[in-house]
Amino acid sequence: METFELTRDRFWESETCHVMVNPRDDRARMEAETISRWAVDQDALAGHLLFVTSGSTGGGKWVALSRSALLASATAVNQHLCAGATDRWLLALPDFHVGGMGILARCYQSGSAVVSHEGKWNAESYHALLGAEKVTLSSLVPTQLVDLVRRGLSAPPSLRAVLIGGGRLESEVYERARDLAWPVMETYGMTEASSQVATASLISRSLKILPCWQAETARDGRLRIMGEPLLTGYVSCDDGVCRMTDPKEDGWFSTGDCVDLQHDTLVVQGRVDRCVKIMGELVNLAEVERAIIDCAPTQFMANHDLVVVAVPDARNGQRLIACCDREIGLGDLLDRHHVSCHPVCRITSVIMLGRIPRSALGKVLYASLREKVMMKLADNDGK
Repeated sequence: METFELTRDRFWESETCHVMVNPRDDRARMEAETISRWAVDQDALAGHLLFVTSGSTGGGKWVALSRSALLASATAVNQHLCAGATDRWLLALPDFHVGGMGILARCYQSGSAVVSHEGKWNAESYHALLGAEKVTLSSLVPTQLVDLVRRGLSAPPSLRAVLIGGGRLESEVYERARDLAWPVMETYGMTEASSQVATASLISRSLKILPCWQAETARDGRLRIMGEPLLTGYVSCDDGVCRMTDPKEDGWFSTGDCVDLQHDTLVVQGRVDRCVKIMGELVNLAEVERAIIDCAPTQFMANHDLVVVAVPDARNGQRLIACCDREIGLGDLLDRHHVSCHPVCRITSVIMLGRIPRSALGKVLYASLREKVMMKLADNDGK
């Protein structure tokens, strides 16, 4: 479907269930065809869009979002941005991802114009299009902002906000982007929430809960949300048999993120599934990564990929492995980390993978990464 069609009444007022799929993902396309045929007779899916998500831990499923949910999210984001008919959005995220569809919903809701960055992501062409089209608003994932910063590309004067979501933005990258005049506004959201749950401002990195949401923390510290933009349910398809399940409890959806919630301010502490027990101590893998990066020279890690994973250990329960995209001289870096870290946070091995597995939008695919690490370790043990 062409981009201009996705900002028209005909699309947003339709009762047809559309399955949004990456045309280059053969497996997802085949599954989408099966789900599309099944969805025709599912009254609960009338007027819905389905987005595939494997999250960061595998287990593919489709998130069913009603058009009204997407438009409720769009209204809240537009209000936060004071977006209107005079704005021009640059779409550099795919429409089969909620980040891209969210932009189209905002444009439809506000009457803003939308310009598409066609083809494969390219920092130079994106930057040129911003200036040529006098774009005022855009949205990117952290890896895209890193590409712009590495090339020393500065923001054009027309751009008044660029939303950054879909992953953690390193402080160093944020500061370098600000030095290059990029009007960065960090966001926190998920497919199940039709896009954003909390958004920062141009003058602060503090994430503020958008007014369309109620938010609370569960006993285990994970965030729970309730609001009109929430998903209707998950659709799964196993051996050609489709079904839908509703993960909400009394209208509340439990996320996979542990947070610190103070009134309307949200601090994301990490994924629940990225916390492991080592010798009885709870270890947050994201915090270990940050601690290692903090030991690195300025700008060193901006040019390298490093992810920490945990693997089973007979004595300690788990042990930590540092995964790198290439040889980056981690020895000295880890020595500095080990001087000050808690003993359970020590890295026991380093594995070079050539490429860290990531989604189309740059999110680390932790299940796939861990599988690769286990295979590497098994190969090494067999030598």
